[in-house]
Amino acid sequence: MRRADLINILEENPVIAAIKDKNDLQLAIDSNCPIIFILNSDIIEYTYIVERILKANKYPFIHLDMLTGLASNPIAVDFIHDKFGGKVGIITTKTNIAEAAVQKDLRVVERLFVIDSLSIDLNIKNIKKVNPDLVEVMPGVIPKAISRIKAEIPNINVIGGGLIETKNEVFECLKAGGLGISTTKKELWNS
Repeated sequence: MRRADLINILEENPVIAAIKDKNDLQLAIDSNCPIIFILNSDIIEYTYIVERILKANKYPFIHLDMLTGLASNPIAVDFIHDKFGGKVGIITTKTNIAEAAVQKDLRVVERLFVIDSLSIDLNIKNIKKVNPDLVEVMPGVIPKAISRIKAEIPNINVIGGGLIETKNEVFECLKAGGLGISTTKKELWNS
């Protein structure tokens, strides 16, 4: 998938289904969400999960930092790329993993946790260096952080994630300049 295709998909449907385990897989596949974040998995079951998502003509993103049984370092990007090519995206909080995935032309969501203004400044520096496809601001219920990142780096696409539980919180993220949101709240997957 090309970056432009990813952006177009999110412009049409800004809600991303985020699953914590394979118990939610079928609900995510049956939802209106064309993108599915795999937040927790292990090296034994992630292939099954990814293949089911691909078979449903949806686009999976693997949270590489939370993939049990595979070290969270740049060589893991090579492993994922060799196994699935450009059919999957990567989610990470680690700049070196995001850089490796960008170099392999994989779609990348770089997650950042906002705890204070210093963390925003540091993350802005890293985002400019890596240029991921999407930046996920966590928790997503902080539209102020989304607005600031969009103001500092207008050409970066931002999504909100974490603690988003209502349609109003979805709208607040979008109003702040976010392109979309990710949520484990199943009630929002078909909104």
